[in-house]
Amino acid sequence: MSTASNTSPALRGRVRKGTGASGPVRKALGPDLLGELEKLCGKPTVGLFDVCADVAAIVIVAAIGSVVGHFAGPLLAALYIGVRQRHLSNLAHECVHGKLLRTRGGNRLLGHLLTGLLGEGFVPYRSSHSIHHAKLGSADDPMFQSYRSGNLFAAGPAPSRRSFVLHVIVRNALWRLPRNAVITLVRKEADERWTSYSVRAGLWMTVAGVCWTADVLGSFATYWLLPLVVVRPAVTWITDLGNHAGLIENSDPLVQTRGWSSHWLTRHLLGGHLDDMYHPVHHWCPQVPWRRLPEARELAEQHLDRWTDVPWCSGYFFRRRATPGQPCVIEDIISRLDARTADTAAA
Repeated sequence: MSTASNTSPALRGRVRKGTGASGPVRKALGPDLLGELEKLCGKPTVGLFDVCADVAAIVIVAAIGSVVGHFAGPLLAALYIGVRQRHLSNLAHECVHGKLLRTRGGNRLLGHLLTGLLGEGFVPYRSSHSIHHAKLGSADDPMFQSYRSGNLFAAGPAPSRRSFVLHVIVRNALWRLPRNAVITLVRKEADERWTSYSVRAGLWMTVAGVCWTADVLGSFATYWLLPLVVVRPAVTWITDLGNHAGLIENSDPLVQTRGWSSHWLTRHLLGGHLDDMYHPVHHWCPQVPWRRLPEARELAEQHLDRWTDVPWCSGYFFRRRATPGQPCVIEDIISRLDARTADTAAA
């Protein structure tokens, strides 16, 4: 009997095989823990509901902003929509890893649609993200390059949280990040096909044309384009800092990535679809779907001997009252950047 006839129809088009853990991670976690984590990589989440929920939230908030009017309504709506755009980009990230929908083709199609609406190409994003996972902390790593461009040491040695936020987050959010967002929106990347770029441009022109015909082009600019260029890049920069800042140059895979927990509001604004909150687990096992990351974290905490070495914070900008002895993300970033500076000076 042929190989094709031996293949179960239920398995055709499947995209996940194992946890996706690298060799160093497999060695660090051990076979028993990896076996438990692999059990979480079963049937993938049907992600269309997640996408529809984010899109529906954006539409509702835009409608509320229009009804409220004045200045505060549209402003607050645009700010929140930028947050939900970041949530959508996290779902596009699931498509890159082939785990939002059941099939490879479905993930690719939805990934192209989401990244296109978010102003970037799917193939360039997939390529840069693959490099990020494969070469984390190296000079080729796009995240490491973004940290260099953002100048994490702009606030000087041992800065306060306020100084770090102003010099590293706010300053980048006022110019560098919006400028890069506009460039990404209009530019064709070297590894993007002209066909894909043309489809992406056509998608935007179609949306703009429909909005112009319906006399809502100004609303589209206010409630989609403005958040996309100004708000979403700032939210992404904040979460990217939490992921690896101060840790990325470590060679130990267990301490290259930071996780965190917080109260419900911070979780909603900065932890949409959980990937950023449980980022160490994602980097160890990229094929664990986002809904199962909390389970993966519990397994690691129970079975990983070096769990206490894993950077895990409580609160993002401020320490939580429930865990006063545990640093918040910003504090942890500052302390680890200072430690690295001291080590470099001593060397």
